[in-house]
Amino acid sequence: MTHVEARRVMSGLEFFRKMLAGEVPPPPMIDLFGIRLVEVDAGRVVFTGQCEERFYNGTGVAHGGYAATLLDTALGCAINSAMPAGRRFTTLELKVNLTRPITREAGLLRCEANVVHVGGRTATSEGRIVDGAGKLYAHGTTTCIVVDAPRGALEP
Repeated sequence: MTHVEARRVMSGLEFFRKMLAGEVPPPPMIDLFGIRLVEVDAGRVVFTGQCEERFYNGTGVAHGGYAATLLDTALGCAINSAMPAGRRFTTLELKVNLTRPITREAGLLRCEANVVHVGGRTATSEGRIVDGAGKLYAHGTTTCIVVDAPRGALEP
């Protein structure tokens, strides 16, 4: 079962628990960036990632998009973990604050995100990227708009 098929029939929390257990594959974007899900609960996720030189910009530090991708993944997945089977959403707004440069020397980074609000049409979450010592590298928030799947899209 692909991650898309799994998400059609499972709640977000079920999907992430199965992903954590290795029973469903992670979405391709997560693999592309080497991001790993390490914890999940209703409305809360933790991902880890390690900066590699391939993420560097011309100044020798990770491109801001690396932190934005790590945050966007965790922020969206925190909201997804609170969604019932088949319910979809998309990012309406993403706000990222970069507090210090990320390099390989930062080591394994931890990105924790928590739901702030889930309503009938919008959901928000907040998250932080820290290193092993708890030093803050970036923080951010997202607002997602909840959308229903197109007719027929949830049919197996």
